Amino acid sequence: MTRKTKLITLGCVLVAAIGVTVGVGLSESEKEAISESGEVVFELPADDATALSWQYDDDGSEVSLAFHKDGDWLYDEDEAFPVDGEKIDALLDVFSELSAAFVIEDVTDYDQYGLENPLCTIDITAGDTDYEILIGNYSELDYQRYVSVGDGKVYLVNDDPMDYYKTTLDELMKDDEIPSFVDVTQVSFTGAQDYTIERDEDGSSYLEDDVYYTDGEPLDPDKVNSYVTYISALELGEYYTYNAGDEEIADCGLDEPELTVYIEYPDSDTEETHGFTISFSRSASDKLTDWDEVLADMEVEEAAAESGETEETEEPSDDDAVAYMRIGESQLIYEIDYDSFTRIMECAYDDLRHSEVFPAEFENVQSLTVSLGGEEYAFTRSEDEDGEEQWYYGETEAGVSDIESALTGLGVTSFTSERASGTEEISLTAVLDLEGNPEVSVALYRVDGESCLAVVDGVSVGYVPRSQVVSLIEAVNAIVLN
Repeated sequence: MTRKTKLITLGCVLVAAIGVTVGVGLSESEKEAISESGEVVFELPADDATALSWQYDDDGSEVSLAFHKDGDWLYDEDEAFPVDGEKIDALLDVFSELSAAFVIEDVTDYDQYGLENPLCTIDITAGDTDYEILIGNYSELDYQRYVSVGDGKVYLVNDDPMDYYKTTLDELMKDDEIPSFVDVTQVSFTGAQDYTIERDEDGSSYLEDDVYYTDGEPLDPDKVNSYVTYISALELGEYYTYNAGDEEIADCGLDEPELTVYIEYPDSDTEETHGFTISFSRSASDKLTDWDEVLADMEVEEAAAESGETEETEEPSDDDAVAYMRIGESQLIYEIDYDSFTRIMECAYDDLRHSEVFPAEFENVQSLTVSLGGEEYAFTRSEDEDGEEQWYYGETEAGVSDIESALTGLGVTSFTSERASGTEEISLTAVLDLEGNPEVSVALYRVDGESCLAVVDGVSVGYVPRSQVVSLIEAVNAIVLN
């Protein structure tokens, strides 16, 4: 490149740069003016609206929705459709006071703004007036939308109407409501399960947090709360039908639901008691096969696949609708996916009872008698010379934190009422520092190399990992054999 050519090129670059600078300056100046104007260019008497319709292009597919008001908002194509009137009002409010950042007057070429073939056409009837609003291109420079309201001008508006109007019919449906609550006073199951959970602050339990009982037996409050929280948070998304009749209800198996849950709860403000019912079921044909059998078959297939005996079977997708849900006597029926239905059906007594073997707080234990290897060892808790609580083995101070961890860490992997028949590995009796100084006994019997049977107060509870029992034995031996 010659020196002359370089100079000419440099000159062109400088001119271009100056042009860009001026252009940017003008653009910024205009933006300031736009931002400062913020004038209301269109006011729709939204409260007087009696009809609303719009059409828009959704990636090549035309979506057309139309509603009219007859007391309530109704869907033109099916007046049985449960329209959420508040959502329609929110759409109308977009134009109640339409602010423009920029006004283009004396428009001759609407096509450059995307208004010759608009992205969306909105028709509104309010009072005696019909309005047609056209939604055009999106300005990448100003990050705003071109809009025409039929007055011969084009506006760049501050609030993009397509953020609201690019919606579907399903999104405008008025769903049922699952009430929100903090506490529950009662949970009743019918169908696959048939029992009632009552809240009782004064129930018979050694655990302070126990407030839920069934037939006098305490349940794990964390498990109960987790279950009802899951129910309260269910998403009412995909619906099967919004106008269910007897035939649809029967097809979905909801004429005789597999599980019905009734939840009673106090109003957080008035403390008045309210209740709601929610039902779940697979289709009439699917529920001919017991759900427990379905789960058992899947477990067998998964185990076989893991061992390489058969090809791994595909678990139902999270999105697969395998069941249906209905709130009260609503005509809306919602679809439930595999994971949700599985979680909902996990409400048997064994699903919600305590998994911990030791049914008390260790801080309330004042003495502990352990039977191990044909010998008995006594541990007691009392105050030392400084008035501090201290554990003793005989006359010797003993740190029992490992015993505490091992004892409170015993957890049932599966519940059973099977009577003990194996060798007793270890047993203990705890005297509690509670009214009446009640005693709690725990005995652990070897079943095989992997598990032990836990028996509490003479009643079989369930199987625990033998490794946990070994940890308890080792914790005791670490003290008594030294």
